[in-house]
Amino acid sequence: MHHPSRPAPVSGSSRRRYIVTAGIIALLAIGVYASLTDNLYVWPYRNTLQYHVLREWWTLAGRGTTTGTGALAGTVRDTGGKPIAHARVLVAETDGTPHSAEAGADGSYRIADVPAGSYVPVAGAPGFSDIAVRWAGIFRTAVGAGRVTQLDLSLRPLVEPPLRPAENFRLDPPQMLKIDAPLPATAEERQIHYEVGGRPNQTAFYYTPAAGSSPVPTLLAVYPGSADTWKQVSLPLAQAGYAVIAVGPAYALDLEPDVDDLQRLIAVLQQRRFPRADPQRLGALGGSYSSLHVFRLLERPANGLDAILLLGPPTDLFELRRQFEAGTFFPPFGLDQALIALGLPDHNPEPYWRYSARYHARSFNIPILLIHSKVDEIVPFTQSQLLSDELSRLGKPHELHILEGMGHYLLEPKRTPAIDDLFHTTTAFLERELRGPQR
Repeated sequence: MHHPSRPAPVSGSSRRRYIVTAGIIALLAIGVYASLTDNLYVWPYRNTLQYHVLREWWTLAGRGTTTGTGALAGTVRDTGGKPIAHARVLVAETDGTPHSAEAGADGSYRIADVPAGSYVPVAGAPGFSDIAVRWAGIFRTAVGAGRVTQLDLSLRPLVEPPLRPAENFRLDPPQMLKIDAPLPATAEERQIHYEVGGRPNQTAFYYTPAAGSSPVPTLLAVYPGSADTWKQVSLPLAQAGYAVIAVGPAYALDLEPDVDDLQRLIAVLQQRRFPRADPQRLGALGGSYSSLHVFRLLERPANGLDAILLLGPPTDLFELRRQFEAGTFFPPFGLDQALIALGLPDHNPEPYWRYSARYHARSFNIPILLIHSKVDEIVPFTQSQLLSDELSRLGKPHELHILEGMGHYLLEPKRTPAIDDLFHTTTAFLERELRGPQR
């Protein structure tokens, strides 16, 4: 009788080889994915692991020395080939030290004295999307000692994706609140509720003056912490005659969803769904971490803002990383881990670039008030000075106030002359920009 042939049985050793081979391939695939992905749940851990591995290697073998410098030069154009004047191009060293240049009227730029090495250049201009240059999505740009590396760049026009609107918006019934310190104030408070795709909003409140019924200027107060912990700021501002929309985005490495929420609230304001709030007179306030949200909102077209006020803002994350690596900046509250999670600035410059207002100042066309304490222990006061210097170079309207005391959050538990002076400086700026004769 004829029996059909059967495949030879796989031996135990062959099966193990198959399993080991498949495991190696899977690990390699995971490694490639982890090294390239921009998934928010992956890259912070990848960057943190990379940093600590490199620190150990540098401890054992040294960091090596750079021999010589070169230059990076080229022309920045739009997708139609037209030169883009004033485009900004930047490369950063491993420790965060930035090297940048602004393109001339013909779109040409030149970054000189760049230490020889490999970099991921970033570039942007008002009205255009930012880019980071990686060849084939992986390879960096090499700058050789004594040579000029040619790199021409093309920027696409900025197109903001459609914003999903706030759904089921409502305000709680008003309740009268009163505080005695650090400044006595009385105002009405309503909690703000809405949803986005079924997701409820973060805690937010709406404050209005206790007296009167006529429309008043609006202040979007973006706090570095939950909005319900900042009543001591919101209530005095409301009593001073402002409708205050108070929000406090949670700490995150990607701020864009929270900036979207700010834009949604402005859209609701423009629909006149906040009683007494005048959408034609709108200012924004940010402090410390939340200043980054205000800066990003200011970069978006048609943001509706007329003035912004910033307390202790970080304005150049490259410089903060440089100071951190040099051991002259010791960020508390785990902020050092956040800097590490952003990645090495020479290879992963995008988040540093995106949230460094200093390099986007050309798009800031409304009055800006910067207030910073000289003894700020979290964000060095030089951060406000750097932005002020750039705004001055560009002829942009702004004021800089460096205070001698009060610390980072510019708050005191009780009333002091410094608190009175700070509140007067703030309200004088808002009065001038949101109520002045030009309004």
